Amino acid sequence: MEAADKEFKGGRPISAATSVQQPGEALKELGKTYISDEVVSVIARLAAEQIEGVYQIGESSLRGMFARFGRHGGVESEVGLKEAAVDVEIVVEFGYPIKHLAESLRRQIIESVEYMTGRRVVEVNVHVVDVHIPKFEKRTKRKLE
Repeated sequence: MEAADKEFKGGRPISAATSVQQPGEALKELGKTYISDEVVSVIARLAAEQIEGVYQIGESSLRGMFARFGRHGGVESEVGLKEAAVDVEIVVEFGYPIKHLAESLRRQIIESVEYMTGRRVVEVNVHVVDVHIPKFEKRTKRKLE
């Protein structure tokens, strides 16, 4: 192939016939993009952290302590080539209506995952595992005489 028949893209020559899209012609798929479950879990966790009223993501018990040390503790996902599903465990701050908080959380996760991955989110399951009740400031104990 002569130099006049080649285009340069990314520093390497490619054939003009295979790289240039003709008007009206659909761009052919040149490969697949695989996104790991962990990547979607991280995206979902970061989205969940933005919702007011979510005190914690993941379990509040000792059982969930070690899972939270990871970047996506409390969030699990499954990702295919076109769809994704997410499960998230949260602790809700006392005083926030759980139904509305879960709806906001679900919407935020769906928007974030779909925007960043291009996968359609088919479900986001929100598991409310606890309610955080703020403790009173240092309480003084009465001394018995």
